[in-house]
Amino acid sequence: MSKTRLIEAVKTLDLKETKRILEAKPELLKVWNDQGRNLLHLACSAECKKLGKPESAAVRMVEHLLDSGLDIEEIGGAGPDLCTPIWFATAKGRNASVVKLLLKRGAKSNGLYAAGWWEDIHILNMLIDGGAEVDVAAGETPFLACWGWKRFKAAKALALKGANVNVQDKRGRTALHIGIEKEFDPALLKWLVQHDASPDIPDREGITARQKASRKRNKKFFTALQ
Repeated sequence: MSKTRLIEAVKTLDLKETKRILEAKPELLKVWNDQGRNLLHLACSAECKKLGKPESAAVRMVEHLLDSGLDIEEIGGAGPDLCTPIWFATAKGRNASVVKLLLKRGAKSNGLYAAGWWEDIHILNMLIDGGAEVDVAAGETPFLACWGWKRFKAAKALALKGANVNVQDKRGRTALHIGIEKEFDPALLKWLVQHDASPDIPDREGITARQKASRKRNKKFFTALQ
């Protein structure tokens, strides 16, 4: 009954084998892998599609580990991946059923950046409805980050959930500034304006999105801001 076999059983969502090993050696419940993840992080990270298993297989594994005593808020990982189980379920496992379970069991809702990156609108909405701060700022808010990543479906979903569409980055740029600079589809800019984005907010240099648009040869950008 080894740590390696247990970790593999959890990663592959083999609940029968996981139970067998833990019944024989309960102390192995507290093991961590070389990447700084415990068994709960690994179960939440399991990609059911790659494993050819339903999302419910991960739910059963996560339920068992929580019932066995693992902490739903335990931080694990390394570097930018130093996060709680619900983040791993969102960013790695991309498992809406597990996210739903964790929220139901009282997990603090986080992971908007990850849900936005994958444009997983279902999980994104679940996290917000579960209490995630829509304008949490880790450098940039989720809305502005998704906009810059060209994850427009996610950016729109965040806006519809109440995200500040006029938030500014370190250079004072709004989403409209960025959209004009990068020449995003004018229809996207028009959509933002229709959802309360202002073209008249100055950046750090005192220039508004409307002024930037007026300098473009393609007048569609300027028209989009009207």
